[in-house]
Amino acid sequence: MDQESKVPLRGGIQDWPGDNEVLLELGEGERAENYWSLRDAFEGAQVFGGTGSGKSSGSGQALARAFLAANLGGLVLTAKTDEAAAWRKMAEEEGRSEDLIEVTLEGRFQFNFLRYELNRPGVGAGHTESLVNLFCAVLESAEKRQGQMGGGDAYWNRALRQLLRNAIDLAVLALEDVDLSSLYEIIASAPTSREETRDEGWQESSACFALLQAAQAKHTDGNRAEDLKLVAAYFLREFAGLANETRSVVVSTFTSMADCFMRGALRKLFCEGLNYSPEDCFDGKIIVLNLPVKEFHELGQFAQVLFKFVWQRAVERRIPVDTDRRMAQETIRPVFLFADESQFFVNSYDALFQSTARSSRACTVYLTQNLPTYFSAFGGANGRQEAESFLGNLQTKIAHANGDPATNLWMADSIGRTRQIQLSGGMSEGGMGPGRTSFNQTAGGNLVYEYPVQPAEFTTLATGGPDHGYQVGAIIFQGGRSWLPDGQKPRNFIRHLFSQKP
Repeated sequence: MDQESKVPLRGGIQDWPGDNEVLLELGEGERAENYWSLRDAFEGAQVFGGTGSGKSSGSGQALARAFLAANLGGLVLTAKTDEAAAWRKMAEEEGRSEDLIEVTLEGRFQFNFLRYELNRPGVGAGHTESLVNLFCAVLESAEKRQGQMGGGDAYWNRALRQLLRNAIDLAVLALEDVDLSSLYEIIASAPTSREETRDEGWQESSACFALLQAAQAKHTDGNRAEDLKLVAAYFLREFAGLANETRSVVVSTFTSMADCFMRGALRKLFCEGLNYSPEDCFDGKIIVLNLPVKEFHELGQFAQVLFKFVWQRAVERRIPVDTDRRMAQETIRPVFLFADESQFFVNSYDALFQSTARSSRACTVYLTQNLPTYFSAFGGANGRQEAESFLGNLQTKIAHANGDPATNLWMADSIGRTRQIQLSGGMSEGGMGPGRTSFNQTAGGNLVYEYPVQPAEFTTLATGGPDHGYQVGAIIFQGGRSWLPDGQKPRNFIRHLFSQKP
């Protein structure tokens, strides 16, 4: 695999649409005001829909096919066991089969993430802190879901980062390479007391001590020698002097995550070879991580969150800072990140990534059932605020049938209230003598502010299938956008029926 920067062109010409060209036609009839373009896609899309609402086969399929037809590269995360097969089918029908990189446990594709980060393109390649951040991004996602982020997590996070930082530096200084196995050996064989550092038995058996000796023989002066002094002081004095309980917590936090990657097929996938990378997407490849969470549980989740984080950072750095917008449109292929059941994959970095996704020419599409799944996924005392901050950066909201009151009210609030006239009237009967009756009519109206889309409307949208003509109903809102439905005044939402049939 060529790790050098590539110009993402095929045959030397642009083969993707312009930023303002249509990807989807929404609403009834063909109206340019209702087209959804790459520029809209760069602002991100969030799809909500309850189980059986048709979100995956409706808007999800429509967006996926639009990206494939437009020759975008992309990353697909999978939660359900049938998702990879669905993408294979869509890619074949859109003429993109040759662009698929399907990562499976039994397949040939391997991604040694530490080696990639050490040698990747870009000026920040090989920085220790970048490698440390990889671990912490995955751990954050896992720990929050398991409810393990307590009030004292700040100290433990700093301690873990310090351990990783020194282990990575030692591996690079001694081996000029880094992989998960070497980090595990360093940490597992580090001294557990200052007395042990002087024990000949420990010195003879410890990989940590052997690598310290090898690094000292290689680096006798200069900056690397100074770095080595810090590493040696950490392992032989500071780490060895920690209380047993403190040290065991920090070590087990690392080993509990590393252990799953060092066994069986995951070891082959993420700790050995390196024959694909995020940069392949920039040349039009579509990486499908066929490691569904429903099949592989937390292992599949860890693996996909890790690769997603690496991919997002690669996307963020791929456009040179001196590239103007027109040049970027002509030479930088748009890419997409697609995740159904996205609650399994979100973390705090997503909000940061989405805040600059437009300038990175990246389209994010996340699908989930409802808001509470995100609140649970982000977790912690600030989980709700983090989730809402993230959702605020996904400008297009597509709502399908949903029975969750919180989500339906949130969508209604997102669309907002409008000034409406509330009419009232009445009729009363009065007497005017024997055999004679009079009627009095009254009419009036008040100006009120009310939801143009009531929360209850989201519970009755068409869910596809034969009962609904294989049509999936949706209400679409986009921040800063005015839609123009047929025969109506401009408004900030639009109703649309997505076809379940290709």
